[in-house]
Amino acid sequence: MQVSLATCKQLLRAIAPSGNLFLLTTLQELRRQGLTPIAFYALQRTIQVPLIFESSLRRETGLEDYEISRACKFLAGSGLIEIGRYQKDRRVRVLRSTSRGRKIHNQVLSAAAKRLQGGFSIEDGFSGAGENRRLVEAADSFREGNRILRGPLQLSFFDTNPTEMNS
Repeated sequence: MQVSLATCKQLLRAIAPSGNLFLLTTLQELRRQGLTPIAFYALQRTIQVPLIFESSLRRETGLEDYEISRACKFLAGSGLIEIGRYQKDRRVRVLRSTSRGRKIHNQVLSAAAKRLQGGFSIEDGFSGAGENRRLVEAADSFREGNRILRGPLQLSFFDTNPTEMNS
């Protein structure tokens, strides 16, 4: 059974504002650092997962092999990650973060956080005691959502839902 179009639209509507906000807050610093959004995603996932396979990034993003490969080669050439071979299967490419990569990642996030804190104009900035609590709750919710989407039951629009099939 295929995932319904309505369910997909509902998911996209829910994540669209956050994705746009993330892009808006990071884009200026990404350009300054010479990174594409795909390269930044690969860097971020390499930092989050100590030994991640390049093929895992392909599965997560659904992008073509050459797009992820190009981003990883750029990151490796810039000294932001290291690409090695998996010991059990030498054909598999393993990605590792570097201290320089972690530094650049932190710079991008710090610049984005400052931009978000100050708002995009004077009227848009965060203020008030309740804002910190709401931001912490929102961050927790997004982390939980990402854990569900990338966890043991990773979201794949091509897989069927076994619980729906048994109903």
